[in-house]
Amino acid sequence: MARANVKEKVEEKKAELLKLSLEFSKEYLNQEYDDVIQKLINKMARKREVPFVSGRIEIWAAAVIHALGTINFLFDKSSQPYVSATDIFDYFGTKQSTTSQKSKKIRDMFKMTYFDSNFSIQSVDQDNPFNQLSLVNGLIVPQDMLEEEEVEIEEWEVLAAEILGVTKFERGKKYKESLLFKSLNVNEKSLIRFYDYLMKLVKFPFSGLYEEEIGPLEVAEFEVSCIGLDQEMKVDEFYGILVECRHGRKKVILPLASISIEEGHMNFNWIELYHNWFWSYR
Repeated sequence: MARANVKEKVEEKKAELLKLSLEFSKEYLNQEYDDVIQKLINKMARKREVPFVSGRIEIWAAAVIHALGTINFLFDKSSQPYVSATDIFDYFGTKQSTTSQKSKKIRDMFKMTYFDSNFSIQSVDQDNPFNQLSLVNGLIVPQDMLEEEEVEIEEWEVLAAEILGVTKFERGKKYKESLLFKSLNVNEKSLIRFYDYLMKLVKFPFSGLYEEEIGPLEVAEFEVSCIGLDQEMKVDEFYGILVECRHGRKKVILPLASISIEEGHMNFNWIELYHNWFWSYR
């Protein structure tokens, strides 16, 4: 199937999945669930292999609700809102076994857990008992017992912050590490901002070396020709900014974070800046 047709099918299925899931939320849940439903489906649509393109869309809608409900205590009668798993199966006309399997697949795909920072609804996140705890040398301690270290911000971090729209950092000053990580954290939104920045500055095509781990402590290098930043997926929260390349006659989509170029190349400073940010704050 042509790439344009695949993208069109993904958008069509995504719209249908959103409609079904949000209709359920409107009837049984609330705005908090609307937000995480849209976030989860958008992330599913950005995967290299979009899971909901095949199979009954009603099953995927039920699985989305079930996956989010599982980590947000939806099936606990003492919580609000409360919905039973059977209510979900009945509403979408799906079987328990099939829905549960798809729900597990979604949770594994995004490593979804209780008090998940990405997919917890706001009211659950506020009650997270771990919000005020930190792991130090293998021990869990209250944050108010810690004297947090301040570190001097580096030049590239200031520039990265400016790219991300953060203007509160000044060169040569010291800041708490937690503030830096909060401000410069690699996530889908910050990756898109960096993508837009690089789109204006990086000149294509260019040659580079792609590093790929092929075994424990074993890395292989392949010379590739980078044609342009990927226009379809753009970014992946795990792999970062994606770039369209050629390896021999084969066209491939690779993570920019794993492609290096020679110092002195016209693109070196921009790509090195991206590498520093991505590998330091992902």
